[in-house]
Amino acid sequence: MTLNEIGLKDGNHFVAMEYYGLILNRTFLFLITKEHLIGLKVNGMVSSNALGADPLTAIIASSMAIYSDLENPYSYIKSKYLKKIKNLDINGEEILMVSKSNFKISKKDISNVEYDSSKKWGMGEYPHDGKVKIRTSRGERREFIILGAQSGEQIANRITNYN
Repeated sequence: MTLNEIGLKDGNHFVAMEYYGLILNRTFLFLITKEHLIGLKVNGMVSSNALGADPLTAIIASSMAIYSDLENPYSYIKSKYLKKIKNLDINGEEILMVSKSNFKISKKDISNVEYDSSKKWGMGEYPHDGKVKIRTSRGERREFIILGAQSGEQIANRITNYN
Protein backbone atom coordinates (compact mmCIF):
# COMPACT_ATOMS: atom_id res chain seq x y z
CA MET A 1 0.00 0.00 0.00
CA THR A 2 1.38 3.41 -0.96
CA LEU A 3 1.22 6.74 0.82
CA ASN A 4 -1.11 7.98 -1.92
CA GLU A 5 -3.46 5.02 -1.38
CA ILE A 6 -3.52 5.38 2.40
CA GLY A 7 -4.02 9.13 2.34
CA LEU A 8 -3.34 11.45 5.24
CA LYS A 9 -6.52 11.20 7.27
CA ASP A 10 -7.29 12.59 10.68
CA GLY A 11 -5.71 10.34 13.26
CA ASN A 12 -3.43 8.23 11.03
CA HIS A 13 -0.40 10.52 10.88
CA PHE A 14 1.51 13.37 12.47
CA VAL A 15 4.58 15.51 11.81
CA ALA A 16 7.43 15.69 14.31
CA MET A 17 11.12 16.46 14.59
CA GLU A 18 13.82 14.32 16.13
CA TYR A 19 17.21 15.49 17.34
CA TYR A 20 20.20 13.25 16.70
CA GLY A 21 23.95 13.65 17.00
CA LEU A 22 23.47 16.12 19.87
CA ILE A 23 22.42 19.23 17.88
CA LEU A 24 21.29 17.95 14.47
CA ASN A 25 17.64 17.43 13.62
CA ARG A 26 15.37 15.98 10.97
CA THR A 27 11.63 16.08 10.39
CA PHE A 28 9.41 13.04 9.89
CA LEU A 29 5.95 12.32 8.62
CA PHE A 30 4.72 9.53 10.88
CA LEU A 31 2.13 7.01 9.78
CA ILE A 32 0.26 5.12 12.46
CA THR A 33 -0.96 1.76 11.21
CA LYS A 34 -2.36 -1.27 13.01
CA GLU A 35 1.03 -2.97 12.92
CA HIS A 36 3.62 -0.17 12.86
CA LEU A 37 4.69 3.34 13.62
CA ILE A 38 6.43 4.39 10.41
CA GLY A 39 8.76 7.39 10.31
CA LEU A 40 9.41 8.89 6.87
CA LYS A 41 12.01 11.64 6.62
CA VAL A 42 10.39 14.68 5.00
CA ASN A 43 12.93 17.40 5.81
CA GLY A 44 16.59 17.62 6.73
CA MET A 45 18.11 20.15 9.09
CA VAL A 46 15.81 22.94 10.26
CA SER A 47 17.33 26.01 11.86
CA SER A 48 16.13 29.20 13.46
CA ASN A 49 16.39 32.31 11.35
CA ALA A 50 19.52 33.52 13.28
CA LEU A 51 18.63 37.20 13.14
CA GLY A 52 21.49 39.33 14.41
CA ALA A 53 24.09 36.64 13.80
CA ASP A 54 27.23 37.23 11.76
CA PRO A 55 26.53 37.33 7.98
CA LEU A 56 27.81 33.82 7.19
CA THR A 57 25.83 32.20 10.02
CA ALA A 58 22.73 34.17 9.02
CA ILE A 59 22.99 32.97 5.39
CA ILE A 60 23.43 29.32 6.39
CA ALA A 61 20.69 29.40 9.03
CA SER A 62 18.22 31.22 6.78
CA SER A 63 18.60 28.51 4.14
CA MET A 64 17.39 25.95 6.69
CA ALA A 65 14.60 28.04 8.24
CA ILE A 66 10.87 27.53 7.68
CA TYR A 67 9.13 30.68 6.41
CA SER A 68 5.53 29.58 5.92
CA ASP A 69 2.79 29.11 8.55
CA LEU A 70 4.68 27.65 11.52
CA GLU A 71 1.45 26.45 13.15
CA ASN A 72 0.72 24.25 10.12
CA PRO A 73 2.62 20.96 10.58
CA TYR A 74 2.68 20.42 6.79
CA SER A 75 4.82 23.58 6.45
CA TYR A 76 7.76 21.56 7.77
CA ILE A 77 7.52 19.01 4.93
CA LYS A 78 9.59 19.49 1.77
CA SER A 79 7.94 18.16 -1.37
CA LYS A 80 11.22 16.75 -2.74
CA TYR A 81 11.17 14.16 0.06
CA LEU A 82 7.50 13.25 -0.50
CA LYS A 83 8.09 12.72 -4.23
CA LYS A 84 10.62 10.00 -3.42
CA ILE A 85 8.22 8.00 -1.25
CA LYS A 86 4.64 8.70 -2.37
CA ASN A 87 4.38 5.67 -4.69
CA LEU A 88 6.41 3.18 -2.64
CA ASP A 89 4.87 0.35 -0.62
CA ILE A 90 5.04 1.55 2.98
CA ASN A 91 4.89 -2.06 4.19
CA GLY A 92 7.83 -3.08 2.05
CA GLU A 93 11.54 -2.66 2.63
CA GLU A 94 12.09 -0.19 -0.24
CA ILE A 95 10.61 2.63 1.83
CA LEU A 96 13.45 2.11 4.31
CA MET A 97 16.06 2.24 1.56
CA VAL A 98 15.03 5.68 0.27
CA SER A 99 16.59 7.27 3.36
CA LYS A 100 18.62 5.64 6.09
CA SER A 101 16.60 7.84 8.47
CA ASN A 102 13.28 6.17 7.58
CA PHE A 103 12.18 3.53 10.06
CA LYS A 104 9.40 1.22 11.20
CA ILE A 105 8.70 0.27 14.77
CA SER A 106 6.44 -2.72 15.24
CA LYS A 107 3.56 -1.88 17.57
CA LYS A 108 4.29 -5.19 19.33
CA ASP A 109 7.76 -3.87 20.22
CA ILE A 110 6.54 -0.61 21.75
CA SER A 111 6.64 -1.02 25.52
CA ASN A 112 5.89 2.57 26.53
CA VAL A 113 4.54 5.77 24.97
CA GLU A 114 4.77 8.93 27.06
CA TYR A 115 3.71 12.50 26.40
CA ASP A 116 5.97 15.17 27.90
CA SER A 117 4.39 18.64 27.69
CA SER A 118 7.62 20.51 28.44
CA LYS A 119 9.13 22.54 25.63
CA LYS A 120 12.25 21.29 23.89
CA TRP A 121 15.29 23.48 24.34
CA GLY A 122 16.65 24.91 21.11
CA MET A 123 13.39 25.09 19.19
CA GLY A 124 13.58 28.89 18.88
CA GLU A 125 10.50 30.39 17.21
CA TYR A 126 9.10 27.02 16.16
CA PRO A 127 5.83 26.24 17.95
CA HIS A 128 5.56 22.74 19.31
CA ASP A 129 3.45 20.79 21.76
CA GLY A 130 6.10 19.05 23.78
CA LYS A 131 7.47 15.62 23.03
CA VAL A 132 6.26 12.08 22.55
CA LYS A 133 8.74 9.57 23.93
CA ILE A 134 8.72 5.96 22.80
CA ARG A 135 10.50 3.05 24.38
CA THR A 136 10.74 -0.38 22.81
CA SER A 137 11.07 -3.78 24.41
CA ARG A 138 14.65 -3.88 23.06
CA GLY A 139 15.55 -0.80 25.12
CA GLU A 140 15.50 1.68 22.23
CA ARG A 141 14.34 5.18 23.20
CA ARG A 142 13.19 7.88 20.79
CA GLU A 143 11.90 11.37 21.42
CA PHE A 144 9.75 13.19 18.85
CA ILE A 145 9.00 16.92 19.07
CA ILE A 146 5.42 17.59 17.98
CA LEU A 147 5.55 20.47 15.47
CA GLY A 148 2.95 23.19 14.95
CA ALA A 149 -0.67 22.99 16.04
CA GLN A 150 -0.90 19.30 16.91
CA SER A 151 -1.68 17.70 20.26
CA GLY A 152 1.18 15.63 21.62
CA GLU A 153 -1.14 14.06 24.17
CA GLN A 154 -3.59 12.95 21.46
CA ILE A 155 -0.74 11.63 19.32
CA ALA A 156 0.63 9.55 22.21
CA ASN A 157 -2.87 8.11 22.76
CA ARG A 158 -3.28 7.34 19.04
CA ILE A 159 0.02 5.48 18.90
CA THR A 160 -1.04 3.41 21.89
CA ASN A 161 -4.66 2.79 20.87
CA TYR A 162 -4.75 2.92 17.04
CA ASN A 163 -6.56 -0.11 15.63
